[in-house]
Amino acid sequence: MPVWGAADYTSQRRPVCRHVGRENRSNKGLLFVCAHCGYRLHADLVAARNISMRTLLIWHDW
Repeated sequence: MPVWGAADYTSQRRPVCRHVGRENRSNKGLLFVCAHCGYRLHADLVAARNISMRTLLIWHDW
């Protein structure tokens, strides 16, 4: 798995199925719709969840 910056792809990645794609945020809109599983949520909330999960994983490794 590549090492990304803290916020890379956080608003394009589905937290559960982990599908990443620009099509998840058409026209950089505020609605996130996963092209793989159909999950829908505000894009900022999806990004916040992804960042918090990355933080928890880093803390867990310590």
